[in-house]
Amino acid sequence: MKYLFYIYLVFHSIISFSCDKVSQPNIVKQTAIGSNFDSVTNESVSGYKKTLLEDYTGHRCGNCPVAARLAHSLSAQYQSSLVVIAVHAGFFAKTNAQYPTSYTTTVGNDWDGSSGFNVSAAGNPNGMVNRKQYPGFQLVHKDTWATTVNLAKNDPFIVKVDLISKYDFKARALNVSTKLTFLQTYSNNVKLNLVLIEDSIIGPQLDYSVIPPADDYIEDYEFEHVLRGALNGSWGEIAKNAPIAANSTTTIVNNNFAVDTKFNDKKLSLVAIVYDEVTRVVLQIEKLKIRK
Repeated sequence: MKYLFYIYLVFHSIISFSCDKVSQPNIVKQTAIGSNFDSVTNESVSGYKKTLLEDYTGHRCGNCPVAARLAHSLSAQYQSSLVVIAVHAGFFAKTNAQYPTSYTTTVGNDWDGSSGFNVSAAGNPNGMVNRKQYPGFQLVHKDTWATTVNLAKNDPFIVKVDLISKYDFKARALNVSTKLTFLQTYSNNVKLNLVLIEDSIIGPQLDYSVIPPADDYIEDYEFEHVLRGALNGSWGEIAKNAPIAANSTTTIVNNNFAVDTKFNDKKLSLVAIVYDEVTRVVLQIEKLKIRK
């Protein structure tokens, strides 16, 4: 299996120059109307800069569990200062008889596609930190995640993001209010992308780190930080048009989003990604569990 991994990388590198990936069609958002909401906010942690680490992964990627454990360890180390999103995309995220459940999403495929960041074309696991070019790289191998996350701590705090999540678990209806407060002037349009991630999903995973190697098929592997979908499309919506003045604010409301019944809503978190429309660099990231 390990040799097949390297053969695939060579083959994929050749074909990636001759054809583009085709993203899945956008899924029509389902709506749900709630009446008895639990309200949760991020006000206790919204006052400082945070970092996004995206881990592009797949259940058929034998080298991915080591990266996933590293990402989870960094999440524990940095607490609310770091948000991890595991994006299942590319060849190693495909299903077959051994790996029947798909963890891919329209939004993840679009982020990974030719109009996105093309991360899995370099082979999983790889990732990005704030979707930004740090010294030497934008596409970040797992061995440099810790160093790059540490560098990201020095990024400026440009925009404060205050989230209010209101969720009716019986109707599975989610309402979200997002307030942006710009702490300095900004010269490009800024977008808001709201996504859901889920923890503690159990399913099969290939894991080359297991000893003996014959046991590398893990039937009850626990997936964390898994991207599940977007509330407002793969690339979100314009939150504020440039030029943006210091101390200016804007509030975006997204109501009546129907949370898929396949998801464990007790393990779901709302993630707000605020980014530069031109460069796609992430300016701020916030994470909030939708149920108390």
